Amino acid sequence: MIRQRIGFFLQLLVLMFLPLIVGWQLFFGFPLLAMPTCTLIGVIVFSIGHALRKPR
Repeated sequence: MIRQRIGFFLQLLVLMFLPLIVGWQLFFGFPLLAMPTCTLIGVIVFSIGHALRKPR
């Protein structure tokens, strides 16, 4: 039960912050490698959240 809540929280966190980071990048700019790095980290965290939510 706790694993599923942590997984849900991780997925929610990624789905909230990635669009905010995209907007921030459009308005204020980032170094070139920051956006792909943020996206890759988001995919990894989302995948961890998905793995935690899967029933065993």
